[in-house]
Amino acid sequence: MRSKRDNPFTEFDRLTTEIEEMFFRFYGGPRLRMMKGGAFQPLADVFYAKQSNSIIVKLEIPGISPGEVRLTLKDKALIIEGARTDPQQEGETVYQQMEIDYGPFKRKIVLPVEVDVEDSKATYQDGFLTIELKVIQKSNDAVNVPISVRKAKEE
Repeated sequence: MRSKRDNPFTEFDRLTTEIEEMFFRFYGGPRLRMMKGGAFQPLADVFYAKQSNSIIVKLEIPGISPGEVRLTLKDKALIIEGARTDPQQEGETVYQQMEIDYGPFKRKIVLPVEVDVEDSKATYQDGFLTIELKVIQKSNDAVNVPISVRKAKEE
């Protein structure tokens, strides 16, 4: 089992993402990020479901085909990538108001526990992508560790 000490930047990456999101929401939201050439980030809920012993990640991605989304589990992190294309961008379009985010997106969600990749599933319905990640059960049984005795070196 890998600990947070194996990668000292895991917690730093999470904090950086949270602070960045807070500033973007406060100072102009996603428009500021888009003007700087960055990707938008769909809204997400992450929670633990006791009845199924799963971490649930629910993403709001209306207008995005599930076939255009890629899910990757790596180092206790779920990476969700995709893109929303604007069909109106064909030819010249002059917007009076533009509030819908288009373009590529990428969300990295650090998971609080280890999950079973083989027993994970994702479903898409009504603009929401729901990812269910089963928590790996760790044994809490005590294990005796044998002690070996070495003889002292004779001089």
